Amino acid sequence: MSFPRLTIIAVLLLIASCSQEAPPPPMVEVVVDQVVSEPYQPRSSYVGRLEAQDDVTIRAKVTGYLAKRAFREGELVQAGSVLYTLEDSEYKAALARAKAEYAAAKATQSNAERNYRRGKELLPKGAISQSEMDNLTAKKLDADAHIESALAQIHSAEVNLSYTVIKAPISGRIGRSMVSPGDLVGPTSGDLTNLVSINPIEALFQVSEATYVATVGQHLGAELDPELLRSVEVTLELTNGLTYPEVGKIDYFSNRIDTATGTMEARALIPNPHSILVPGQYVRVILKDTNLLEGLFLPQAAVQADQQGSFVLLVNSGGVVERRNVQLGERFDQQVMVHQGVDEGDQVIVRGLQQVRPGMPVKVKPLVASDIEADEAANNS
Repeated sequence: MSFPRLTIIAVLLLIASCSQEAPPPPMVEVVVDQVVSEPYQPRSSYVGRLEAQDDVTIRAKVTGYLAKRAFREGELVQAGSVLYTLEDSEYKAALARAKAEYAAAKATQSNAERNYRRGKELLPKGAISQSEMDNLTAKKLDADAHIESALAQIHSAEVNLSYTVIKAPISGRIGRSMVSPGDLVGPTSGDLTNLVSINPIEALFQVSEATYVATVGQHLGAELDPELLRSVEVTLELTNGLTYPEVGKIDYFSNRIDTATGTMEARALIPNPHSILVPGQYVRVILKDTNLLEGLFLPQAAVQADQQGSFVLLVNSGGVVERRNVQLGERFDQQVMVHQGVDEGDQVIVRGLQQVRPGMPVKVKPLVASDIEADEAANNS
């Protein structure tokens, strides 16, 4: 066989080998989970600060030397319990003088009353003149007035004497004492101590104008019912991440929005039977509506983000990957609420996201319970 013929045969074999198609690459397998519609409890969280429902400054109402302090600083005291005792000898003497003046006024009144009655008997007989009768009447009225004055002096002395024993006006936790026995105290001497109520305690927080408008928007066309607030449960998350066990309720919303901050003040009342919470403490206030609503949820593992915002990759009915931009809401454990972008039953990719792109055909594997447990264990570790 000649050389040119061999060359032609070799070229033909090479062309034949190149014309054969390369085998297709293996199809990528992805794990998917479904978008589901489930009932949920609407909730929101805010940064809050605790305040005492009652915060009382204790001061002396009368002047005197402090005789005794009857409490330990920082302890819980009951309403009506004695806090301080002032030296009271001066006030007891004032009460005794007032009672003596009342006795003297009483004797004068009795004498004036007898003379007045005698004059009324003698006047018709002409035994006394009208001017003398007028004088007897004036003396009787003056004696009556002295009685009223003496009674007022007794009452004033009794009140001042009672002020020498300073009692707790409310139940709560007492603060540090600013005075010691032997100090001269009075209305102008400043604070003696302070007392704050502990149970219940108030949690103050600020609701943004946008949140308020969104909430009101859900009730447009209907009258806002303040009683709906009673269906909102309030729980607290402490700074260490622990959830406070007691559940409170909202008891106040401000009647205006602060123009400086664009927020509305709200207040919740929280039970504090064990005095765990203290005024001034910062907490996270979590509001949860007890009325169930229906919402769409997708797994958090499916959510990605880029310059366009949040999105998910899903597998359509033809087995092809699609991108869907989504508008997300609140997160609930391993799921996140979705307001827009997907429908119930859509299959979103939760594993294999780095291996696929929109328009690519894929092989689908559903998420099983063992995979979910493994993800939860990884998140908790």
